[in-house]
Amino acid sequence: MALMTVTHVSCKKETGSVGLDSGNAALQAFEIDTFTLITRTVREDSLVGYTPTSPLTYQLLGATKTSDFGLNKSSFAVSFSLPTSSFKFPDNVVIDSVVFQAVYTGPDQYVGNLTTPMNYTVGEITEQLFQDSTYYTNRKFSTFADENLNNIIHDLKDSIGVVENGVLQMYPPHLRVKMGPKVVNKFINATNADLGSNAAFQSYFHGLLFETVASGLNDGDGNVVYLNFNTGISGLAVYFNDTGKYVFPVAGNGTKLNLYENDFTGATAVLNQLNDTTGNFDETYIQSMCGLKTYVEVPGLLDLLNQGVYGVIDAKFVFNFDKNNTSTEFPSFSRTLLLKRDSTGRNNFVLDLLLNSGFYGGDVTSDASYEFHIYREIQDILNNYRLNGLNLNTGFFLIAPSDKPISGSHMKMDMRKNVDRGVKFVLTVVKTK
Repeated sequence: MALMTVTHVSCKKETGSVGLDSGNAALQAFEIDTFTLITRTVREDSLVGYTPTSPLTYQLLGATKTSDFGLNKSSFAVSFSLPTSSFKFPDNVVIDSVVFQAVYTGPDQYVGNLTTPMNYTVGEITEQLFQDSTYYTNRKFSTFADENLNNIIHDLKDSIGVVENGVLQMYPPHLRVKMGPKVVNKFINATNADLGSNAAFQSYFHGLLFETVASGLNDGDGNVVYLNFNTGISGLAVYFNDTGKYVFPVAGNGTKLNLYENDFTGATAVLNQLNDTTGNFDETYIQSMCGLKTYVEVPGLLDLLNQGVYGVIDAKFVFNFDKNNTSTEFPSFSRTLLLKRDSTGRNNFVLDLLLNSGFYGGDVTSDASYEFHIYREIQDILNNYRLNGLNLNTGFFLIAPSDKPISGSHMKMDMRKNVDRGVKFVLTVVKTK
């Protein structure tokens, strides 16, 4: 596994001249595209599933199982708000039923096999969720008691008609599940004090854990659907006295967070890379839901300084994939992220994403690739080593975004080197000394 030597610097392409300022002669810019690259698949870090300032846009529910990517599961925990800030049920109320409602985000917003009947459990969580707390996607919650929701088939296209107060009301496509007696009794037994404020209500009723049961899935089965809790329809609909209805929504003062689990048993190619901490592979994997990411190393980058001092004009990564490896069931990501690997081995932002996100890139292109420009980050790596003796060349991660847009998909990446497609790293520099 050879590192870059001085011979790489001599392989250059002139791209034009750059004037540093009015007092300096123009300097010749040239490209270096012969760096050795090392790529392999690693596990993704645990992610933040909820923060007070940046909750995830949507919630994912379900699981998929494939021979290439193993079993990947999403569940969620959610708490609810009062219908109004000063709420109480009418006198002599008789609660008839409680229905959980969650609006689907769109007819094509899912991954996997949508015809697979899915099984879930639902139960009240034993601890309160707080909007001023941070929760990670690997958080474990216990419940007081679970109810089984079996053989749920998601219909993302058809609107739903519900007779309310003798009138047929039409609602957008949504997951609609009648709750069992445990949840119904929670509302029947609620006192006026329990309903006196959102804080009091959420202390009384902590919220629900919807957990996917994935133990019976076969390869090619399962799906993950996307749910929108940012609407007044999504929540718990409490029906009473035959004609009355109140929705206890999530939007507003509720808390919602995704919970992910991954099991790569049987995914031989993935496991080979996860177990090889020094290997270099020509096909790697990226996966959402806290699954997989691709590690990218440029081991000879600092050898460039053996030839002098360089100003970085551009540093471009191009990552390609084969469209034949994507499908309607598992589409390519509309964008990816290139992050740096910090000194602890975790994700961190590159300077270009923080300072110039418009030029940074990452959106999928028509020719099935993702392109990134990180010249600020590369210049910072070179400067820190040259001026401070600090080696920040710790590698990069190509990852699926955790949000905006949120997705349950996965992809294989073409990481062949020195071929027309594959992976490319092109450095455009001027030599200043």
